Amino acid sequence: MVKAEWTGKFPSLCSGIWKLWVDGVDVSDKIPEDLRSSEMNTYGEYAQCWLHETENGGLRDGYDMVKSGLEKDEWLKENDYWLSTITSDYGVKCQIFYEINHWDWRHGSCGGCI
Repeated sequence: MVKAEWTGKFPSLCSGIWKLWVDGVDVSDKIPEDLRSSEMNTYGEYAQCWLHETENGGLRDGYDMVKSGLEKDEWLKENDYWLSTITSDYGVKCQIFYEINHWDWRHGSCGGCI
């Protein structure tokens, strides 16, 4: 059983860290430091919030939905250097992808920075 969690929450979604458990064992320390506090680049549709100045000097906000990231097999291949320190089981690696994908995000997704 695999469980992942991103600890960042609105209004500061990007200020968090990844937590990862496999069979009840915390393996969060196996996530490379440069990825531990960043988006994981799994494929999905993510909001991209924006703020624009209007013609009369006011501000208008909104968001667009943007598809980005790597599909499962491509993501597993790119991240196998650290996934293989957790398990050699392809099925477990797939579960890790799906769990992370469930929590994944993009900078600007929640709009807390505008």
